[in-house]
Amino acid sequence: MATRAYDTIKRRIITLEYRPGQYLNEAQVCKDLGIGRTPVHQAFHRLMNDGLVEIIPRKGMIIRPNSLNEVLALLEARWVIEPYCASLAATRTSSQDVSALRLIMAAAEKAAKRGDTETFMSLDVSFHSALAKMARNSILGEVLRNLHDLATRIWYLHVWQKADMQLTYREHLAIFESIKGGDKDGAARAMQDHLTSLRRRVLEGSQ
Repeated sequence: MATRAYDTIKRRIITLEYRPGQYLNEAQVCKDLGIGRTPVHQAFHRLMNDGLVEIIPRKGMIIRPNSLNEVLALLEARWVIEPYCASLAATRTSSQDVSALRLIMAAAEKAAKRGDTETFMSLDVSFHSALAKMARNSILGEVLRNLHDLATRIWYLHVWQKADMQLTYREHLAIFESIKGGDKDGAARAMQDHLTSLRRRVLEGSQ
């Protein structure tokens, strides 16, 4: 039950059903989820460790807002870790992995063309999650999972334009082609280019 509470509350935070800066009352959340107080209490402490909520004495929980500095710090962390993960994926991937990633790419291309933000964001998560698995390193995978959860909330806050999705798709395609070809250096560079592009777009959007 604690895991269910954690997963549900986390998803609501990431998708902005619970908004940044919003106070959450533990009793109300229990009522919303139909789950007892102890599992919800445990879930909030896990979410606090994830950096998603802050416990305010006598007030309850507050959904932590993301400052620009926190967003840039997150992208810096991804820039250090994710290119290496992509290079590992290029040398450790299987034909089944490539086929699965090709399906994600095909669906993402269609979503970008029709401007379907919700579907595209879900496929963005699937793309990066697939790369983490393809690296065949469970420790790296867990670190990246936490970073991607935080990143996903940022993109929900960002007003995605059709051009954003199409650009992201092209950047993902460059990563995919390098991994498919077993080019570990190319995969790392393509991932660096992608993250640099994301950083630029975040800075432009903050002005």
